[in-house]
Amino acid sequence: MDKITEYLPTILGVLFLVFVWFIIRRILSSISDKINNAELYKADTLSVLEEIRDELKELNRNNSSK
Repeated sequence: MDKITEYLPTILGVLFLVFVWFIIRRILSSISDKINNAELYKADTLSVLEEIRDELKELNRNNSSK
């Protein structure tokens, strides 16, 4: 029993570090996901804007030829 109480602070310290490591990992993963989603949103928005530009060019050509 004395051996268990002797190692108890070490075991609790390791468990605490593992717990903190998991929390930090979850936070960094969440931040990474938000960054990736922002980049995807930016790419999708750019694609939509390019399509709108092309349609406006086509409409402008059609209107100027009339």
